[in-house]
Amino acid sequence: MPMMEAEEQEEDANTPSEDEHKSRARDCLRYAPLWIALVLLAGAGVLTWYFLDYRPRHLESAVLQFYSGSLRILNCQYSLDLGRPESRAFWTESAKLQKMLRELIRVTDLDPYYNSSTVYAFGEGSLTFFFWFALQVPESQHKEMTAERVNRTLYRELLTSANSTGRLSYQTEYKVDPDSLVLLESSVKDIVVLKSTLGCYRYSHIRAEEVLRLKGPDYLASSCLWHLHGPKGHMIKLRLEWTLPECRDRLAMYDAAGPLENRLITSFYGCSRQEPMVEVLSSGHVMSVVWKKAMYSYYDPFILTAQAVPSEDCQVNLTLQGGLELQGKINTPHYPSYYSPNTQCTWLMMVPSLDYGVVLWFDAYTLRRQKYDLPCTQGQWIIQNRRLCGLRTLQAYAERIPVVSSAGITISFTSQISLTGPGVQAAYSLYNQSDPCPGEFLCSVNGLCVPACDGIKDCPNGLDERNCGEWSIISTSCLSSAICSPVQPSSAQRSWSPWSKSNSLTGDLWGRQENLSETPLHQSGGESNKGICLVTYRQ
Repeated sequence: MPMMEAEEQEEDANTPSEDEHKSRARDCLRYAPLWIALVLLAGAGVLTWYFLDYRPRHLESAVLQFYSGSLRILNCQYSLDLGRPESRAFWTESAKLQKMLRELIRVTDLDPYYNSSTVYAFGEGSLTFFFWFALQVPESQHKEMTAERVNRTLYRELLTSANSTGRLSYQTEYKVDPDSLVLLESSVKDIVVLKSTLGCYRYSHIRAEEVLRLKGPDYLASSCLWHLHGPKGHMIKLRLEWTLPECRDRLAMYDAAGPLENRLITSFYGCSRQEPMVEVLSSGHVMSVVWKKAMYSYYDPFILTAQAVPSEDCQVNLTLQGGLELQGKINTPHYPSYYSPNTQCTWLMMVPSLDYGVVLWFDAYTLRRQKYDLPCTQGQWIIQNRRLCGLRTLQAYAERIPVVSSAGITISFTSQISLTGPGVQAAYSLYNQSDPCPGEFLCSVNGLCVPACDGIKDCPNGLDERNCGEWSIISTSCLSSAICSPVQPSSAQRSWSPWSKSNSLTGDLWGRQENLSETPLHQSGGESNKGICLVTYRQ
């Protein structure tokens, strides 16, 4: 019995009291929100990792995005061997710089997307290498991965590396200029075209004031590329002369070191009889030219000459003098060369009086309105805050600009896209705003003054030949002293032949009757004031 009582007492001691149960329950309730929060945070982290990392990498489809660019090495110099892709020096140096490029991309947040890279050419100053690389970007992110964003990422890393010696392995051999980094968006098609030309790749550094005739293409190759590089602050002017009357070769000029479709300046397919010689300008100190061989082409159908020309300022203030004669010309830089892809010109014109407006006279070029969401492909004009697009035509055109302020008028010309065309020139003069076309009809379609009611539709819409059935007095003139009062022409006079004779009170009078009729006037004042008077009517 005593033993059993001892066991019961021990059991009672080991059994938790009711108060302890309540205390533990309170503790659980107290920490429950914390546990719930931790579970939610863990779940959110897992979902974030899944949607932002795992799913884009492994489950979402990805697209290849290509970028082309260049970078300068300060402690290396360009040599002729580096200009020959078949040389050992080229292969050795390109392999080392390709490794450097790969390492540079790998240490940035671009690393998960890296696919491949290639160094394909070298240039002067001190040593510039040209490259392209590909990033495999999830489809949902490819619009965000612009060339500007990638450029900023690499530029920041280059600056960081330059300020911390030995951070990357390439720093022991190469000193890189971060400010020289150039990066442009490219495409699969661009890379294919570039690869097709590497068997006939020609690099030329053009010095200031130098005119360089380029070596013709290699006809054992199907395609060639001329990479032209000039000093900073200059543009490349390429002169193309066709030497054969007919050919099917294709030439394309690009405003970049490689054949990037979105940087195309212009292209020519076949020898042009309309333009036997053209001059094409780049926007900066780099240009590339790609030749595509035609079938049965064995002779050079063209001559290419390149030179580096200084960039011209195109901001001009003009003060016009009173009078209606032509007072000068405005034009794009280096006219008649093709205008460059980044052309931006502004002309401020001051007039002597608000009685005058300004008229621009174009030859084979016209200005038309265009929707704001559509680019101007042949030059954009902003005239008094009014947007117009240039268009090449076969007719003359005049743009009349009314002046409403003593501040004058502002005219600007810009090339909205990389694709350009022949240089643009316009003569300028004043016109009387109250009487734009004295004695003539103002054609609203082309801004020209044309004869009215002469039987010829000079205005494209034919308005100069409308409402010609009514006769109205244009002018009167007295050939001798007399007091004249006009009379309407008779029906007989209205039907006169082009050259006819009419009898006046004072004798015979000859007059041309092509819708403009000259007829004698009745006189007043008696026989003593007899004279010859004419009145001109318009039908």
